[in-house]
Amino acid sequence: MKTIRTRLLAGLIGGMAVCVLAAIALLYSRAVHEVDEDSDQRLRQLAWWLPVQAPGKWRMPLEDKEDDRLEVHVWNAAHELVFRTEAGPMLPLPRATGYATIEHRGGRWRVYADLIAGYSVQVAQPAAMRQRAAFYMALRTAPPLLLLFPAMALLIWIVVGRAMRPLENLTMAVRGRTPLDLQPLNADDLSPELLPIVSALNGLLDKIDGAIAAQRNFVSDAAHELRSPLTALKLQLRLAEVADGEQERRQAFRKLHERLDRATHLVQQLMTLARQEQGTRPPHGRCDLLRIAQQTVADHAIYADSKRIDLGISADAAEVYVHAHGEGLAVMLSNLVDNALRYTHSGGQVDVMVGMAGDVPFLQVADNGPGVPEQNRERLFDRFYRPDGNEVWGCGLGLSIVKSVADAHQVKLMLGTNGIRGLAVTAIFPAELLRPVG
Repeated sequence: MKTIRTRLLAGLIGGMAVCVLAAIALLYSRAVHEVDEDSDQRLRQLAWWLPVQAPGKWRMPLEDKEDDRLEVHVWNAAHELVFRTEAGPMLPLPRATGYATIEHRGGRWRVYADLIAGYSVQVAQPAAMRQRAAFYMALRTAPPLLLLFPAMALLIWIVVGRAMRPLENLTMAVRGRTPLDLQPLNADDLSPELLPIVSALNGLLDKIDGAIAAQRNFVSDAAHELRSPLTALKLQLRLAEVADGEQERRQAFRKLHERLDRATHLVQQLMTLARQEQGTRPPHGRCDLLRIAQQTVADHAIYADSKRIDLGISADAAEVYVHAHGEGLAVMLSNLVDNALRYTHSGGQVDVMVGMAGDVPFLQVADNGPGVPEQNRERLFDRFYRPDGNEVWGCGLGLSIVKSVADAHQVKLMLGTNGIRGLAVTAIFPAELLRPVG
C-alpha cells in the first residue's frame, strides 16, 4: 500500500507534469496560429508586389532562408503562364481568389490567389514548412518550462516533507510509548487535521487503561476471594486426616465436599463474569424471553424442590421477543433465580415474570425471602459483596454477572420489594430491542 507521502508526491508532481505538457501543447498551438497569420500576410504581400514589375522582368525578392522560399505562379488574361518559380511544382490554375488549403501530389499547400493588374497571381507555401516554423518557435519557449519542472518538483518534495512532519512526530510519540504508558497524547500545537486522530487515540488509550484497571482489580479480587476457600479446604483436609473415629471422619469429608462445592461455584462464577466482561459484542438474534424463563425454571427445579421452594412462572407471563444475545440473557436470568433460591427460606416462593410494561419488555424475579435493606441495595451489584449477617453461603458474584449482561444490552435493573418483604429484581429492556411476536 502506498504511503500518504508517496500519494501526495505522485499526485502533485504528476499533476504538475500534466500542466507543463498542457502548457507546451498550448504554446505550440499558439505558435501555429501566429505562424499561420504571419505566413498568410507574406503570401498576400508577395502577390500584390509581383505585378508591379510588369511589363518588365519578373523577379522574386531575396529571401533570408533558402528553405523559406514561396512558390509563385502568374497567368495573364489569356490564362498563359508568364512567370513561375523554378524550384516549386506546377500548381493548378486557381478557381477563386483568396486563401485556400489544397492537396497536390501528396502534399498540403496554403495558397493565396488574387486578380491584380490583369494578372492571376498565385502564391503558395507548403503546410509542412509552417508546421516546422511553429515547432521551432515552441521549442524556443519550452526550455524554461522544462527547467522549471525539477525546481518545482524539489519544492513540492520539501513542502510535503514539512507538512508530514507533525504526523511523523505523532507516530514517534505513539511508537515510543511503553505498554503501561497510557497517558493521553499531547494535543497542543497540532494542526486541525490531526486533532480528530489524537482525540480518537486518547479515547482508545482511556478505554485500554480502564480495561487494564478492571482486569487488574478482577485478578486482585479473585485472588483474595480464592484464598479463603482454599485455606479452608486445606484446614478441612487436615481435620479429616487426624479424625479419630469413622463418624468423625465422615463428617470431616462431608464438610470437605461442601468446601469443594463452594470453591467450584466460585471458580465457575469467576469464569462466567470474565466471559461477560471480555469486551467483545456477542452475536445478537431474536430471543423468546418466555422460553428462556421456562428453561431457567426447569434447570433450577431440582434445587428448588430440595429446599421446598415454590418456583414457577407467573400466570400473567406473556410471550415477548427481543433482539439480544440469548445465551447472555439465560446467564442473567439463571443468576437471578439462583440468587433468589439461595436467600429464600424453606417453604418460600420465587416467581419469574415476563411481560410488557407499556411499550417496553421486562423480566422480573421476585421472592418472599428476608429481602435487602434499602440502604444496602445499591451495593448488591458490586463484586464479592454480601450483606452483613447473612449465613447463606455464596461468592457475591451472581448479581455482578447480572449487571454485566444488563449493561451489554442497555437493560435497566430495578430493585424493589415483593409486597411487604422479599426482593424483586426487574430487568427493563429498551423499546428498540422489542421484536414482533410470531
